[in-house]
Amino acid sequence: MRFHGLFLNGNKTTIRGLLSKSKKGAKVSCRIGNPRFLGIFHEIESRGTDIFPPLLCQSLSLSKVHQALHYVDHMIPDTQVVFRKSHIQHILKNYGEKKILKTVVKEDRSAIGVGDHPCWSLNELARTMIYLAKPPVVVQPMLEAHREIRLLMFGDTIVAKEKTNDGNVFWRNRFFGGVAEIITPDENVVEFGKEMMQMGRFPWGYMDLFVTGDDIYLSEINLSGSNAGLKEYKLNKMKNRITIAWLSNK
Repeated sequence: MRFHGLFLNGNKTTIRGLLSKSKKGAKVSCRIGNPRFLGIFHEIESRGTDIFPPLLCQSLSLSKVHQALHYVDHMIPDTQVVFRKSHIQHILKNYGEKKILKTVVKEDRSAIGVGDHPCWSLNELARTMIYLAKPPVVVQPMLEAHREIRLLMFGDTIVAKEKTNDGNVFWRNRFFGGVAEIITPDENVVEFGKEMMQMGRFPWGYMDLFVTGDDIYLSEINLSGSNAGLKEYKLNKMKNRITIAWLSNK
């Protein structure tokens, strides 16, 4: 059986059915696709119903802003969250004092890199936050000499790919013409990934990591991601097996 949708105790249901039947000891498996529904699922969880994947990792997967707040000590130093336009002046002053001129603005719920805006000066950063990527957004210093690694963790299965793009100075993902080659990750990269998974209560995860020398920084983490070039790993079936194991665990 493939668990794709909303299930209560292994049986497909609806939000209305969930609200009427959820109780202590019940088990719900689902993927929340819109943050507006998080409140409903928090209410269901408060009744004693177990939800899988856990609400923490689901909320993190829905928001780069939430990730930046939750993982702030594991991201690029001086990563900031801008909640409203009145914060922009503070960010510009802070970065100016630290001589941080090149930055990246990340829109909260964007994907495949289309919501990541490189800014090559503080003036461009200001224009981007005012006119293009409106708050809430994540702002980070731009790393120029680094490796970008996609790390996938599904139980004991660990897959790493290094992203490169010879024709682009910033974006390295496939949407912008980048390529990803499977590599054997260093042990410190694997341990860092495990720590990120544990912190966010992820049963499986897709992570983008920045590696500069001995330093490793989390760029993003999600329950979903591209499986391109990884057909032999059957990752979707692995998600299903992990879910079934959770449902079977009394």
